[in-house]
Amino acid sequence: MATTETKVDQQPAGQPTEGTQPVSARDRYRSRYSEAHPDLNLDDEEAFYGQANANLDELENFRQSNKELGEAMDNTPALAGMVLAAKNGQNPFAWLAENIGPDMDVRELASNPEFAKQMGEALNKFMERQQKAKEQNEEIGKNISKSFQTLKDYQTEKGLSDEECVKMAQDFFGEIDDEGKPVGKESFMYLASNGIVTKGMWEALFNARHYDGDIAAATEKARATALNDKVQNNLRQFDAGVPNLSGGGKGAGEKAPKKKGGFAAFGEDLR
Repeated sequence: MATTETKVDQQPAGQPTEGTQPVSARDRYRSRYSEAHPDLNLDDEEAFYGQANANLDELENFRQSNKELGEAMDNTPALAGMVLAAKNGQNPFAWLAENIGPDMDVRELASNPEFAKQMGEALNKFMERQQKAKEQNEEIGKNISKSFQTLKDYQTEKGLSDEECVKMAQDFFGEIDDEGKPVGKESFMYLASNGIVTKGMWEALFNARHYDGDIAAATEKARATALNDKVQNNLRQFDAGVPNLSGGGKGAGEKAPKKKGGFAAFGEDLR
């Protein structure tokens, strides 16, 4: 029995096969848009056009940046060559030496007053940034030293152990690098410097702000409780020592009437 081969005609990409309906440009666009923004409800016009406007803003910024970069490369052909060399994995400075030759000789460039001025300004800006970073690191180091002295004073005030204070410092600062900057990923300072504030950190801040008020309220409550207990004790002692002031006598063999006890009896006797 002869084998029948089925030949499938290859259709160009994007073209409908036999028996299928062509995909409209609108449906194709919506499909691509849905893939790019899976969380977007395409039926929500406000959200849809809001995202579309954001995409257009991004595209316009991209085009403007490309235009400015293209103009810079047109004005400085060597820059274009260096960028393309870097794109292709080549050392851009090696490309510069190979393709520009003597024109890139620093000794020759230094004799150009305009070049020397621009390089001098650029180097001054670099040195200013380096100096500013150094001063900031020194300031951080001084502040951290003051903070640890404050912790030592607090330890003395509260009678804390060294282990407790070390744990507190680790929780707050984490690890400190050679420049005095916190690098502990779970420390308060590292998290806060990256804009992360956990629930526990908010609670610590809240408790710290309300600590004095809570202590004062607890002290007042304890004082009121102690005063109330003292009053009640005095009343009980007073009740026990109050005589019967009714003045009524009773004959021999008479059974004295049952008296109310305590502070209530003392009140009736006075009437």
